Amino acid sequence: MAINRQIIRIFFLSLFCTMAVFAAESASLVQGRIYLKDGRIIECAEKDRIKLPKHSQDVKLLRRAFYKNKSKEVYQFEEIDSIVCWHAASPEHLRKFIPTPKAGWLWVYMETPYIGAYVYSQKGYGIDNNGGIEVLVKLRSLSRSRTTYYLRKTSDTEFHNIGSASRNAKKGFREQIVEYISDDPELAEIILQSDSKNRSKTILMLEAYNPRKY
Repeated sequence: MAINRQIIRIFFLSLFCTMAVFAAESASLVQGRIYLKDGRIIECAEKDRIKLPKHSQDVKLLRRAFYKNKSKEVYQFEEIDSIVCWHAASPEHLRKFIPTPKAGWLWVYMETPYIGAYVYSQKGYGIDNNGGIEVLVKLRSLSRSRTTYYLRKTSDTEFHNIGSASRNAKKGFREQIVEYISDDPELAEIILQSDSKNRSKTILMLEAYNPRKY
């Protein structure tokens, strides 16, 4: 009886892992456009899919992705300006990714004419059928990938690392943001005095950032 239970547990664990791998792979295959630095735009046709990259990987575009006669096009990390993509079931929800030399591929979380906020995911990204971003998991421990927030003013060339995207927004986190946006003292004070423990909500407060007011 104990052997049978062990076999059943192994069976369901194997099934779960197979489903998880399939779900992650499916979420990583999206429709979209690849914008190259030379001005070219590479479009997906209805049956094509882009495999979302991670780290500093090149981008693979699969023509006729789910057919036996599929073909692959590879675009180099260094030649890409950005990727705009969506899940085939929710084309109204566009997601943008940009390559950065030091951090790798970043998801554009928020952008205004003055500042942008970006998320790095160690294990990569996926897009759910409702358009939401998925952070892929490690199958061994089922723990979440390491994620990091970056900020960059449009006047800067460097991305500013402000720490994990999964922890609480404690005072030290808010102080990092405040130091970076000190040229908007009114917003800096609002963020510093904020009692929100949610880092995402704190980051979204930067939509009000406008150094030209001063």
